[in-house]
Amino acid sequence: MTLIEPGAYATEFSSPVSFKMSAGIDVYAELRQQVMGQLSGVKRGDPQATAHAVLHLVDATDPPLRFFLGNENLPQVRAVYAERLTTWEAWEALSNAAQGQTG
Repeated sequence: MTLIEPGAYATEFSSPVSFKMSAGIDVYAELRQQVMGQLSGVKRGDPQATAHAVLHLVDATDPPLRFFLGNENLPQVRAVYAERLTTWEAWEALSNAAQGQTG
């Protein structure tokens, strides 16, 4: 089994044609504007190119548990995990001490 995690595609998804929003709550207006701004700047892939990748996964002897479609997700995940690793490493001594280990 593989969990496919798609990136953005050049389709009508999230366009004015398919994306409808209520008036919203004023307290979230800035966040909504930020999210919509980020979505507009995302590089969108060719949906026709997806079939080959998916069929390759289906035929793979040892497919991955998770698979990104597109080139936007992996750099974002790298940045998030780099930040997490930095935090975990900064607190490593206390983490080890919680099990009676030093250093």
